[in-house]
Amino acid sequence: MRRIKMLTAVLLTAALLLPASMADARLEVKADASALAASYNTNVNDIAYASGVEDQAQSSYCWAFMANAVLESYLLKSAAVSMIDLSEWDMINQLGNGSYAFSNLYTGGSYKQAIAYWTRGSLYGPRLEADSGLTDYYVSETAELGRYQREEPQSKQEYIQKIKNLVVTYGAAGVSVYFDAQNRAATTRDGGYYYPQEQSPGVNHGVTVVGWDDNFAPQWFYNALTFPHQPQNKGAFLVKNSWGRYDTSSIGGNTGYYWISYDNYFQDAFSVTQVVQRSNLCHRVYETDYRGLYDYGLGSSYSRTYQLSGGAQWLTAIATYVKAGANYRFYLNGQELTQCGGTMAQSGYHTFQLSNPVLINGSSIEIRAEVSGNGEAVPLACSANSYEPDDGNVCLKAFTKTQWDYTPGNTGWNQGTGLSTITGVTITPQECTMMQGTSRSFQARVLGSGQPSQSINWQISGVSSANTRISENGVLYVAPDEGSTVLYVYANSQADPVHSAVARVEVTQRTGSGANTGNTSNTNTNINGTPNTGTNAGASNGGTIITGTPVENQPDPSENDSSNINGSKGEDPDEIRGTVRVGTVNQGVYSVWEDGTAEYTKCTAPNRTSVTIPANVKISGKTYAVSVLDEGCMRGQKKVKTVTIGRNVSQIEEDAFYGCKRLKKIKITSELIEYIGEDAFRGIAANAVIYVPRGCLADYRTMVRESGNKSVRVKTYN
Repeated sequence: MRRIKMLTAVLLTAALLLPASMADARLEVKADASALAASYNTNVNDIAYASGVEDQAQSSYCWAFMANAVLESYLLKSAAVSMIDLSEWDMINQLGNGSYAFSNLYTGGSYKQAIAYWTRGSLYGPRLEADSGLTDYYVSETAELGRYQREEPQSKQEYIQKIKNLVVTYGAAGVSVYFDAQNRAATTRDGGYYYPQEQSPGVNHGVTVVGWDDNFAPQWFYNALTFPHQPQNKGAFLVKNSWGRYDTSSIGGNTGYYWISYDNYFQDAFSVTQVVQRSNLCHRVYETDYRGLYDYGLGSSYSRTYQLSGGAQWLTAIATYVKAGANYRFYLNGQELTQCGGTMAQSGYHTFQLSNPVLINGSSIEIRAEVSGNGEAVPLACSANSYEPDDGNVCLKAFTKTQWDYTPGNTGWNQGTGLSTITGVTITPQECTMMQGTSRSFQARVLGSGQPSQSINWQISGVSSANTRISENGVLYVAPDEGSTVLYVYANSQADPVHSAVARVEVTQRTGSGANTGNTSNTNTNINGTPNTGTNAGASNGGTIITGTPVENQPDPSENDSSNINGSKGEDPDEIRGTVRVGTVNQGVYSVWEDGTAEYTKCTAPNRTSVTIPANVKISGKTYAVSVLDEGCMRGQKKVKTVTIGRNVSQIEEDAFYGCKRLKKIKITSELIEYIGEDAFRGIAANAVIYVPRGCLADYRTMVRESGNKSVRVKTYN
């Protein structure tokens, strides 16, 4: 009887549970030497240090899912958490939007982009899937194996052994392989995948190694597309994939795990090897390598000069990418930092922490690295095109804390002045919609005991226009040429930047202007942050309506009527079409137009399990036909299970229901739909059904398939 290795994955919830005490900033992991044997972590009923299986759906973002699985495994192995689920889509959105985005992210990536995301400034880093909350984790070290010589068997054997060492020491290792997803049934048998190294065209997919079995027999593999059909050698890695738990080609057809033969080709294996608490590491990060490492170049030294902000500070750490066997020495303004440096045991991202922070009183710092023992160890920063370097820019970060937060001696870092404790920050509003070319004010409050400082540092992310900005008083101006559809506003406590709050801003296209009407009194804030008393349209029929352009949504008064921020001629208001009114009805946000139609812009009911998008909506006494579901209107609604779409809808825009993991039933009553945008139904429940009118079945099924979801069932309801 043929042996079949079955697997039941450990399903972990999205909650992040921190230990009761985390006094040590460094989270260390010790290797289990007894596990370095012929097999490891092969108990199919209990995969140790593995988070839940994710589904990347119809995307090329396997690298993001693989990388987060590696980090999650490290946190489980180190006992920093007992359950963890990090957000891959926050990583993808941050790397794909804004001033430091990758221009070609959708065409594929690698774990290097993930490291760039984990190690950016204080507003970035791992966020939780459940609520997008920023964690306090900073990935301070990684181990990266690069490639082996394919034609040398000994090099391959050493590479396999190094992967095992990473897995047993740090919990898991990410690795790139060639995986023919379209023909997976022909290349996979009972969850065992084999593609001959000699015929592999390279790599195209990232998976997470969690265990191995050196005695896994070759006959349990079969590839009908290649010759030989089976491996020549025994042995296989147990890997977690990102095609969902119910991937029929995986082990048992319902686990999401595979056995991959050692005879496959592997490349770019890596692990997270150290995580520190961001709040203990720094208040500020000085960096220019926002997109991470491109590759290593020739040279024996490299440096960066940074202008300091905020007065005297303490240098707490330096980070760069290092090569195994190379020796590093670091200099601050020409003076050697003898506390850090040395010969590196492994290649990867490395943060050199200073045991005694160095006080800097000047207005700038120069950090220089001197390298010996390897003539090709200068880490070149990546450009917006992930396949090109960034014009000589290098990867070299500096971390500081403000002077008054450090007490020399054994007392260590203090929270503020010791007279108060900061516990959190709130922001108002947490969600809103803004039109291009308008402004609005955000308010923040610092929470805590005593009298915590209410000083806030305001920042924004996700912007595509250099003209979009936020003032020091929290007034956001969305430029007329802003191309992003979603922006994030961050309110950071100035006294303790680890505490912050975030607001999500939906950006709509500037299509109209209008007078501010109505008689409902309201207090707003102008561009300078001072209160103004203005008037907005009143509410009627259960809806809250903002008509025209209220004070907090006015064009930026710092610009005149004829010129934009660069002094060039602006858009003539007389040429702008129509008037946009934004209203909220039954926990749904609508944009309505003078032609009598409306757009369903956003669902604001995160706990609702059933949502109905009506045929018509009544706002401020006028009825509008709901004809469009806006881009991402219900994206990431975690609890919704059923949705009904009204009879007047003609367009479903991109990402409309993206990531609604529990959405099982969508009923479309409209017979007018002409367009379904890309990824509109990506990431919904694996067993979801879309019900449509009988006469529209063929057309609607084709549109759903062409939008990127080829597996969801489309049926008639009449």
